[in-house]
Amino acid sequence: MKRVLIVCRQRLGDIVGCFPAALHLTNAGNEVDFCCFPKYHSMFGAISYCRPVGLDALGRQKDYDRVCDLEITRRAYDAYRASKMKWRDYVYGKYEELKPARNDVPRFDHMADISDYSLPPRYALACPTGISQVTLVNRKWFEEQCRALSQDPWYILADRADRSCPSWGRPLYARSLGHLPALIAGAVTFVTINSAPNIIASGVRTAWHQVYEPGFGGQDNYDAPGQTVLHQPLEIARNSWRFWVHYWRRKLMGIDTTHDSGK
Repeated sequence: MKRVLIVCRQRLGDIVGCFPAALHLTNAGNEVDFCCFPKYHSMFGAISYCRPVGLDALGRQKDYDRVCDLEITRRAYDAYRASKMKWRDYVYGKYEELKPARNDVPRFDHMADISDYSLPPRYALACPTGISQVTLVNRKWFEEQCRALSQDPWYILADRADRSCPSWGRPLYARSLGHLPALIAGAVTFVTINSAPNIIASGVRTAWHQVYEPGFGGQDNYDAPGQTVLHQPLEIARNSWRFWVHYWRRKLMGIDTTHDSGK
């Protein structure tokens, strides 16, 4: 049995997006370690086919027969944008043996017991915010979409226990990242922006709604069977600070930014 190290240190969506690669390598008879920041390690409680390791593994690469670096670093960012390829095609395309898994959805074979969250038998779940998005979702528009889709009590995923919540929903904080698949699967209706919960949903749901992100020609959107795409009117969309940081950096470097905003 060969030992393989996958490297994707950060961004939960990217890490979960690499799970099909980990499963593919495991099914091929390898023992797979996954190098990421410790704050993401609890996500691996939802899977059994690879184990998380800390950044010290980067200094022990000789201990592995193969290293697959699937992270888009700051240095590789502009090459990724220039490729105009979707994230999965770009990252999985770096390694020939991973190409067959690029369209697979993540598999969660250790679903958490969420009975102690005291959720009602029927609940709707929304994820209106994220970290890495280049386009912000208008809160009023998002609320209107959610209310039109379900009359069940709405819960809103929060990244902190003390996070304030819009008045139309109740905050739902996952005490462990590994609980997210079960919380998302248990909802009668699930609506999310293009963030990590969108990718998780592809592995645990047959239907859900995702708000399309128009920046960079829609390059960052994660597509999967069962997903219904909602399009926010461009006139009410706003670019995030992350967008503007990259936009001005790229512009000062002489890179064509004509289609960056998607508007």
